[in-house]
Amino acid sequence: MNAIETTKIPVPDGELYAEVVGSGPPIVLLHAGFLGVQMWDEQLELADEHQLIRYEARSHGRSSTAMRDHHPYQDLLAVLDHFGLESASLVGNSMGGATSLTFALEHPDRVRRMVLFGPGVPPVEFRDPFIIEHHRAQDAAKEAMDAEAYLDALVRYAVDGPHRQPDQVDPELRRRCRDMAMTTIMNHHTATGALLEEDVRSRLEEIAAPTVLVVGELESSDLHRMAGEAARRMPNAELVEFTGCGHMTNNEEPQRANDLIRRHLAG
Repeated sequence: MNAIETTKIPVPDGELYAEVVGSGPPIVLLHAGFLGVQMWDEQLELADEHQLIRYEARSHGRSSTAMRDHHPYQDLLAVLDHFGLESASLVGNSMGGATSLTFALEHPDRVRRMVLFGPGVPPVEFRDPFIIEHHRAQDAAKEAMDAEAYLDALVRYAVDGPHRQPDQVDPELRRRCRDMAMTTIMNHHTATGALLEEDVRSRLEEIAAPTVLVVGELESSDLHRMAGEAARRMPNAELVEFTGCGHMTNNEEPQRANDLIRRHLAG
């Protein structure tokens, strides 16, 4: 079993919590919104062949609370620089996928390959009625300062998705995601800094890094739409669908996800 080392990476007005394990060609793991590094636990077996670096974005987990607006891709640059990496492969989920796409656009020489699970494509636009309904439920819960209701709405759209009821989803996965999100909410409810987006969508043709875009069969129509457009327009991208999965594809089908990562990063 490879030992996990923890560290803090300086960024403007704060620091990022990070972990590193294994050796070999580096992979940076970028988590989904509200979650943390634990969402990549199923991918730790890749440390037998790769150096894995996983970190928590600002206003998430154990990283600093953002009190000013910031660009997440600049924090990813700080991560690579901290570890002295000229380039790395990126594996992201959702928000982490959006950060990866932006970074690959702004710093193409620093990205080898990417595997992105349910990635957002900035500027992220939601149209799916199910997602909009649960975003509204979150807004109401926030206004009422009801953390439990806020988390209920989050888990419904981000873990269950529009095509499953809660009792059709692994209860341990729902618990893990809820616990990570609770940590983020409790640690960072005072945040005043916003996550800034670049216009990646209008420049998808410029992202040349070989990329696999993964969507779950039971994912929302928004993520199918964004990933499908990216796969059509990026010159070296392919789209893969995981049957029977929602948004958390790398957790629901970890062995398939790990095998796909291995194959793609091997070229």
